[in-house]
Amino acid sequence: MKNRTYNFTLVLVAFLLFQVQSSAQSSELKVMDTGWGRVDIKGFSLKANAKVKLVGTGESYKRSGNSEAAYAWILNSDTRKVVWNLLDDYNSKNSRKVIDFEKELDLEKGDYEVYYAAGSNYYNDGYDFGDLMDDVFSSRSKRSSRRSNKDFYMNVSGPSGIFVPNNGTEIVDEKAKNAIVSIIRTRDDKNIKKGFTLTGETKIRVYAIGEATGKSAVDYAWITNVKTNKRVWVMDAEWDDHAGGGEKNVFENKDITLPAGSYMVHYVTDDSHSFEEWNVLPPQDPQFWGVTLWALSKEDFAKVKSFKEEDIVKPIVDLTKAGDDENLSKGFTLEEPMNLRIVCLGESGGNDMADYGWIINADTRETVWEMENHNSESAGGASKNRMIDEVVKFEKGNYIAYYSTDDSHSYNDWNDTPPFDPEQWGLAIWTESEKDSKKLKMFNEGDFKTKNVIAQIVKVRDDESIRKSFSLDKDTKVRIYAIGEGSGRDMADYGWIENKDNGKVVWEMTYRTTERAGGASKNRMYNGTIMLPKGNYTLFYETDDSHSYRDWNDDPPRDPEMYGITLYYD
Repeated sequence: MKNRTYNFTLVLVAFLLFQVQSSAQSSELKVMDTGWGRVDIKGFSLKANAKVKLVGTGESYKRSGNSEAAYAWILNSDTRKVVWNLLDDYNSKNSRKVIDFEKELDLEKGDYEVYYAAGSNYYNDGYDFGDLMDDVFSSRSKRSSRRSNKDFYMNVSGPSGIFVPNNGTEIVDEKAKNAIVSIIRTRDDKNIKKGFTLTGETKIRVYAIGEATGKSAVDYAWITNVKTNKRVWVMDAEWDDHAGGGEKNVFENKDITLPAGSYMVHYVTDDSHSFEEWNVLPPQDPQFWGVTLWALSKEDFAKVKSFKEEDIVKPIVDLTKAGDDENLSKGFTLEEPMNLRIVCLGESGGNDMADYGWIINADTRETVWEMENHNSESAGGASKNRMIDEVVKFEKGNYIAYYSTDDSHSYNDWNDTPPFDPEQWGLAIWTESEKDSKKLKMFNEGDFKTKNVIAQIVKVRDDESIRKSFSLDKDTKVRIYAIGEGSGRDMADYGWIENKDNGKVVWEMTYRTTERAGGASKNRMYNGTIMLPKGNYTLFYETDDSHSYRDWNDDPPRDPEMYGITLYYD
């Protein structure tokens, strides 16, 4: 009995040793289809050059110019290059083909990532006639209902002691940790900023992956010098390369050189197609959806320091984060001519702007800068989001900057996709240098009184009839600035000037002599000059029973504080 027990023990030990030896001979990992628009991720390291075995099943499906697939690929973690892709290896022109594959790859020592994805090359959230016919004749329905996810997978195996599996994310995390800045695995509706400071000129590798439709970037990155508030690098959809997968996946992998200074890296995404979920086939490097900056050498990396918040140059005029139904303003005086940088984000309302900014000469009320559709560009997000970023030369003088919004689609209350930089919704102005900022003074625009005023009737309410007398001791060129209400070629709120000596009207605000004053189409404005002979005069302004200062029944004019009439020495 003892011998039998001894023999059984030897057999058991031998069996266990065989199992341990067998399992030690090779290691294996598995990736599979985890659902439409999702990516399964694993990884492995090779401690030496080795043969790696691939076994699995995929699918290639083409119809009406669209392609759908369930497939795997392998990425070199150091070079970020694809070393094998099932669709490249088994490219088929057939309308549908299930691919059972078994293959060996000769791979060099290093780290690798393994991916499996299922998706389409074209985003269509509906169900069309082609889908119906496909279901009828193939007895297979579109997407996940056409097949079982578990049928599509890939096993990867290699020699024991050399092939070491991992979760596929730890190597990427390590590469991101060793970067100057890394924003990766970015999800939907993100606006991420990370800063860094350089003590000297530094060579940098920029690696960015995002989404572009046509020539417009949708998910993309840029770098801003925070002292000048200028973009020093922008991910340009027109010049980016295809990043694999769906056609809208793009990337940039380039070297740039930045001088000493402080910088902010931005990455923004819209409401779909990101690491969260792909609505077309994902890029070949999905974990790096975002932007990463690496120093090109140890010497360059030594110049990288923590971001200096104090280097951020704030705007001299900040009318941003504008909400619904706001009329914001700020006055400033330039002690000498200078260039100003203007950044304005707003909403297009068709032919006109619904949310927009403008700048006037405070002494003459003349508009010297204005945001309009024709001089703006896309601000990202919804097509109605528009922006201007430009440098404009201003003469010495007093100015007032304005920003106005309508009753919808504004900061923190968007009725459509917000712009890529929502906090900038509004108007902001910077000087080009710290030296210039010392020659710029701010003033309260509500208290501003120009010395050039001859007579003034403003902030006029409903059912008012106001008059003011004035005299001229010589023939004088007079600037008239008047805002009122007019429709149907007639004026409802308007002003005029009478000669006090003979009672004759010497000037009158008419519909034909006025132009749009912003806001509702019935807001009318006159801003021009006339010659008045020496003499005594009376200035009049009259309103009807609706739509006047602070009691508007439609959108107010863009200069509501000046509703009425003002006469200036020109």
